[in-house]
Amino acid sequence: MQTDSYRYNLKEALKNLIRVNESIYASIIDVSMQGELKEFNDTVPIGEIHQFDFVLFKNSDDTNIQLLVKLMEAVDETFESIKNINSIKIDEE
Repeated sequence: MQTDSYRYNLKEALKNLIRVNESIYASIIDVSMQGELKEFNDTVPIGEIHQFDFVLFKNSDDTNIQLLVKLMEAVDETFESIKNINSIKIDEE
C-alpha cells in the first residue's frame, strides 16, 4: 500500500517528466532552426509564430535531433509506465 506522501511524490515526478520533455522539445526546435530548418528560420519574420508537428523531427536526418527524439520517447514511455502502474490520472491532485 502506498502512503499519501509516496503517491504525492510520484505525481511530482510525473510533473517533472512533463517539464523535461517540454524542455527537450524546445531544444529540438532550437537545434533544428540552426540546422535543417535554418533556411526556413531565416525567412520567417521575427515574432511570427509557427506550430511544428513532432513527426517532422522524427523524420529528421540530423543525428542529434534523432537522439533527442529518442530521449523524449523514452521519457514519455517512463511517464506512461509510472502513471499506469500506480493508477495515477494526470489531472489528479
